[in-house]
Amino acid sequence: MDIKISGVNAESGLELCDGSEEIYLRSLRLYVSNMPSYLEKIKNVTKETLHDYAINVHGVKSISEYIGAEETKKTARQLELMAKSGDLTGVLAANEAFIENAQDLVDKIRAWLEKNAAA
Repeated sequence: MDIKISGVNAESGLELCDGSEEIYLRSLRLYVSNMPSYLEKIKNVTKETLHDYAINVHGVKSISEYIGAEETKKTARQLELMAKSGDLTGVLAANEAFIENAQDLVDKIRAWLEKNAAA
Protein backbone atom coordinates (compact mmCIF):
# COMPACT_ATOMS: atom_id res chain seq x y z
CA MET A 1 0.00 0.00 0.00
CA ASP A 2 1.32 3.42 -0.92
CA ILE A 3 0.80 5.62 2.12
CA LYS A 4 1.15 9.28 1.16
CA ILE A 5 -0.19 11.77 3.70
CA SER A 6 1.13 15.32 3.83
CA GLY A 7 2.87 15.84 7.18
CA VAL A 8 3.50 12.14 7.75
CA ASN A 9 6.68 10.21 7.01
CA ALA A 10 5.06 6.82 6.55
CA GLU A 11 8.42 5.10 6.05
CA SER A 12 9.52 6.23 9.50
CA GLY A 13 6.21 5.19 11.05
CA LEU A 14 6.28 1.81 9.34
CA GLU A 15 9.81 1.25 10.59
CA LEU A 16 8.62 1.83 14.16
CA CYS A 17 5.90 -0.76 13.51
CA ASP A 18 8.46 -3.35 12.40
CA GLY A 19 7.37 -2.84 8.79
CA SER A 20 3.84 -4.07 9.45
CA GLU A 21 1.26 -2.12 7.45
CA GLU A 22 -1.51 -3.60 9.60
CA ILE A 23 0.05 -2.26 12.80
CA TYR A 24 0.86 1.08 11.16
CA LEU A 25 -2.70 1.53 9.89
CA ARG A 26 -3.96 0.72 13.38
CA SER A 27 -1.56 3.37 14.72
CA LEU A 28 -2.92 5.93 12.25
CA ARG A 29 -6.49 5.11 13.34
CA LEU A 30 -5.53 5.47 17.00
CA TYR A 31 -3.89 8.80 16.23
CA VAL A 32 -7.07 10.08 14.60
CA SER A 33 -9.23 8.90 17.50
CA ASN A 34 -6.92 9.99 20.37
CA MET A 35 -5.39 13.24 19.15
CA PRO A 36 -8.55 15.38 19.53
CA SER A 37 -8.65 14.72 23.29
CA TYR A 38 -4.96 15.67 23.62
CA LEU A 39 -5.60 18.86 21.67
CA GLU A 40 -8.57 19.70 23.87
CA LYS A 41 -6.39 19.28 26.99
CA ILE A 42 -3.77 21.75 25.73
CA LYS A 43 -6.19 24.44 24.51
CA ASN A 44 -6.45 26.70 27.53
CA VAL A 45 -3.02 26.81 29.09
CA THR A 46 -2.40 29.11 32.06
CA LYS A 47 0.42 29.57 34.54
CA GLU A 48 -1.42 27.20 36.86
CA THR A 49 -1.86 24.49 34.20
CA LEU A 50 1.61 24.73 32.64
CA HIS A 51 2.80 21.53 34.33
CA ASP A 52 -0.21 19.55 33.04
CA TYR A 53 0.27 21.17 29.65
CA ALA A 54 3.85 19.85 29.52
CA ILE A 55 2.61 16.32 30.27
CA ASN A 56 -0.13 16.46 27.64
CA VAL A 57 2.04 18.00 24.93
CA HIS A 58 4.59 15.25 25.69
CA GLY A 59 1.82 12.78 24.84
CA VAL A 60 1.21 14.58 21.55
CA LYS A 61 4.94 14.38 20.84
CA SER A 62 5.06 10.65 21.54
CA ILE A 63 2.06 9.59 19.48
CA SER A 64 3.16 11.87 16.65
CA GLU A 65 6.59 10.28 16.59
CA TYR A 66 5.05 6.82 16.38
CA ILE A 67 3.26 7.57 13.11
CA GLY A 68 6.07 9.62 11.57
CA ALA A 69 4.44 13.04 12.02
CA GLU A 70 7.85 14.63 12.33
CA GLU A 71 6.95 18.33 12.20
CA THR A 72 4.17 17.88 14.76
CA LYS A 73 6.57 15.93 16.99
CA LYS A 74 9.25 18.60 16.66
CA THR A 75 6.90 21.46 17.54
CA ALA A 76 5.39 19.49 20.43
CA ARG A 77 8.90 18.93 21.78
CA GLN A 78 9.64 22.66 21.60
CA LEU A 79 6.37 23.45 23.40
CA GLU A 80 7.09 20.81 26.02
CA LEU A 81 10.53 22.29 26.72
CA MET A 82 9.07 25.81 26.94
CA ALA A 83 6.39 24.61 29.36
CA LYS A 84 8.92 22.76 31.52
CA SER A 85 11.08 25.90 31.71
CA GLY A 86 8.05 27.99 32.72
CA ASP A 87 7.88 29.99 29.47
CA LEU A 88 4.14 30.60 29.40
CA THR A 89 4.54 33.53 26.98
CA GLY A 90 6.36 31.30 24.47
CA VAL A 91 3.77 28.55 24.81
CA LEU A 92 0.89 30.99 24.35
CA ALA A 93 2.56 32.49 21.29
CA ALA A 94 2.82 29.14 19.50
CA ASN A 95 0.04 26.99 20.94
CA GLU A 96 -2.95 28.08 18.85
CA ALA A 97 -1.15 27.58 15.52
CA PHE A 98 0.18 24.24 16.78
CA ILE A 99 -3.32 23.03 17.65
CA GLU A 100 -4.66 24.15 14.26
CA ASN A 101 -1.82 22.39 12.41
CA ALA A 102 -2.23 19.22 14.46
CA GLN A 103 -5.99 19.19 13.83
CA ASP A 104 -5.33 19.70 10.12
CA LEU A 105 -3.01 16.68 10.21
CA VAL A 106 -5.69 14.60 11.94
CA ASP A 107 -8.15 15.61 9.21
CA LYS A 108 -5.67 14.64 6.46
CA ILE A 109 -5.00 11.25 8.05
CA ARG A 110 -8.73 10.62 8.53
CA ALA A 111 -9.44 11.51 4.90
CA TRP A 112 -6.64 9.24 3.68
CA LEU A 113 -7.88 6.36 5.83
CA GLU A 114 -11.45 6.79 4.61
CA LYS A 115 -10.30 6.79 0.99
CA ASN A 116 -7.63 4.09 1.15
CA ALA A 117 -7.97 1.87 4.17
CA ALA A 118 -11.64 1.60 5.06
CA ALA A 119 -11.32 3.55 8.31
